[in-house]
Parts: sequence; structure tokens; C-alpha cells
Amino acid sequence: MKKLFIVLFLTSYSTFSQVKPASDITYEVVNKESQLIWQDVPFVGKPHEGTIQLTSGTLVTSATGKAKGGKFVINMKSINSVNPKTGESNKGVVEHLHSDDFFSTMRFPLSTFIITKIIPTTKPNEYTITGNLTLKGISNVITFPSIIITEGAQLKAQAAVTIDRTLWGITYKSYSFLSQMKDDLIPNNIKLTMNLVFNKSL
Repeated sequence: MKKLFIVLFLTSYSTFSQVKPASDITYEVVNKESQLIWQDVPFVGKPHEGTIQLTSGTLVTSATGKAKGGKFVINMKSINSVNPKTGESNKGVVEHLHSDDFFSTMRFPLSTFIITKIIPTTKPNEYTITGNLTLKGISNVITFPSIIITEGAQLKAQAAVTIDRTLWGITYKSYSFLSQMKDDLIPNNIKLTMNLVFNKSL
């Protein structure tokens, strides 16, 4: 009887130990349904704003829906500046953004953001995201709050972060490097607002 119990115990343990944990789930960004908006806040006058497109983007969650990681590739050649009133492109601003004064998009057509840490907050569906943002070949760590919600086969993420462009070597007319009147300077901070939609990978 004792031997039978040992055999049953070992069989049960072996079966249990072979059960694999549920796999992570990968979601891919849907560009047509997603928005990545940039905005500066000038010292005088109205802010410039526009859009940027993602080349690709993935978010990974656990089987229970908890966000775990992700990677995004940004198409820097897609940077646009839009007149908030008319919705028309500001051609002069766009050309300047693509130049070496700003993003040098001919030499650096792609940028990346790789998530290194995601920590859930005490609020439902809210996370603190940390990762490496690479612009013009320079990487810096950024941290920001985000809301990530799973809806069936889709995942939606909202976030906003403000970055200091000078940390990526974009110093054109920065008050940190020049002593001109504020009217002639461009603020260091750029605000990025993200409203992203993802579909579950097949």
C-alpha cells in the first residue's frame, strides 16, 4: 500500500511539473488607427504641432493581460507639422524639422523606443513605463505613465511624455546654449502624445 502511494505521488508530481505556464501574448500596432502627436510650447505665440508615423510597434502582455514589454520603430521621415486651424501642412516648418538643425532625417530615418521596465500602479490598467528612446543615434532613458487596456483581440494604449530635445543633441536655438531674447529661441521641451491601437498577433 505504501509503495502504491509513492508511485501515485511521483506520477502526480511528474504530470504537474510538465504543465507549462500560459504563453505571453504579442500585439502589433495598427497604424491606421493610431496617433503619435508632437507639440512644442513656445515662449511667445502658439505652439507648433504635428504627427509622426510608426514603422512598426509591438506590446507584449502576460496571458492574464498584464503589460510586460514592447518595441517601437518610428519613421522620422514622416514628421509633419500641421496648422491647428486649417489642418494644412506647414511646409516651411516640415522642411526645417527634417534638416540637420533638428532631426537629420536623411541620415537618421528611423528612431526606436525599447521598453525595459513596466510597473503596474495602484490604479486599474495604469502602468509606469521606462525605456530607451534613440534619436539621431543617441539613446536616453525616459519614464512616463500609460493606460493600457485589453479589449478582446485588441489592445489600446494611451500615454504622454515630455522630452528635452537637447539630450539628443538637438540644440538649435536652445536657451541652454544661446543668450538671445526669448522671442528668437525655441523651447527645449517637446511633448509627445500617444493614442495607439494594437491587434493580437496571429
